[in-house]
Amino acid sequence: MKLLRETDTAILWAVGAIVLLGLTMIYSASSGAAEWKKQVFYAVLAGGALVAVIHIPNRLLYALAYPFYLVSLVSLVIVLLWGSGEDSSRWLTLGPLSIQPSEFAKLATILTLAHYLGDRTTEQINHYKTLIATMVIVLPPMALIIEQPDLGTALTLAAIVIPMLYWAGMNPLYIFVLITPLLSVVCSFEPLWQGAAPFVFAAFIILSSLALHLFFARLWITLGMMGVNLAAGLVNVYLWEHMLHDYQKARILTFLDPERDRLGAGWNIIQSKIAIGSGGLTGKGYLEGTQTKFEFLPASHTDFIFSVIGEELGFVGTMLVLSLFVFIIWRALHIAAGVSNRFYSLMAIGLASLISFHVFVNIGMTIGVMPVTGIPLPFISYGGSALLTSCTAIGLLLHAHTYRHE
Repeated sequence: MKLLRETDTAILWAVGAIVLLGLTMIYSASSGAAEWKKQVFYAVLAGGALVAVIHIPNRLLYALAYPFYLVSLVSLVIVLLWGSGEDSSRWLTLGPLSIQPSEFAKLATILTLAHYLGDRTTEQINHYKTLIATMVIVLPPMALIIEQPDLGTALTLAAIVIPMLYWAGMNPLYIFVLITPLLSVVCSFEPLWQGAAPFVFAAFIILSSLALHLFFARLWITLGMMGVNLAAGLVNVYLWEHMLHDYQKARILTFLDPERDRLGAGWNIIQSKIAIGSGGLTGKGYLEGTQTKFEFLPASHTDFIFSVIGEELGFVGTMLVLSLFVFIIWRALHIAAGVSNRFYSLMAIGLASLISFHVFVNIGMTIGVMPVTGIPLPFISYGGSALLTSCTAIGLLLHAHTYRHE
């Protein structure tokens, strides 16, 4: 009875509505094919997982964080050895089910970080040993996922670290130090700056070094970070030439200029924009999307499901979807701020960051403001593992809300 009284029913209604909308749009995007039936099956399975996670005994979730993390690492190794997939190794087949271990690795990493950071004081959080330990937790699954290859999912793991460290109490200046190597990579990326990369990179190195010296007033910190940022920028050239696959390079270049290959790499983004733009205010009507019906829009039931919503339901439909996502994320933040336990609070922040990143990147790539990464739209895109992960995340949030006073 306590679980029934304490459950956040508002977030349940929102998730139920968005999952139902997702099933409806997958039916349209796949023209009623077998994908819809599979997704209905996974939706039932995901609903069961959501309810089961809510009923996990208090404290057991905390105790299972590290074992879950180790199991996820083992599964990522197994999928590299025996996994399947087109031009990749991302899925494990277990009887009638095909699962994607990288999806569950997201939850395992969040739980492990919440366990580790939640046990430390603010002083310990701001010690360099905590930052090193955090990287030790995050980098192994990232490396294994990149090897599949699945760069988009690997970046998802990186995206949850900064919010969790900030929520745990890390000084924002230290977080700035943490992200400066990434900024160095961006500033040294030649295709982005069209010949001006050396000047942009040099300006960033000078300004970031001055800022670090101003705040820390320690020469060894300034020189050390200058060396790290220089190395990150120079290594970027090697990464571009030797580490990224051709399709990943094409996605980035197409994001910068979709018109460079209208009938090739730029086709998806161009057709997605056409689909969303042609929907107008109220859309063309359910099952009436021409870009979808005549298969101009590739991956319409997976990566570009939001484009189908825009075309068939118009601006009204897209605003409904965005409103539901904003509400879910707001409730997740509300839970994070309201629980008494640091483990639950950090877990909720990690889950809110995970959902936010997926929504921002997926919708961003459909309208051309983010590169195509293959990151699904939570609760809506076709994919059993993604739906299971999203609903399990909601179950974890509701579990935290249920035991918020513990």
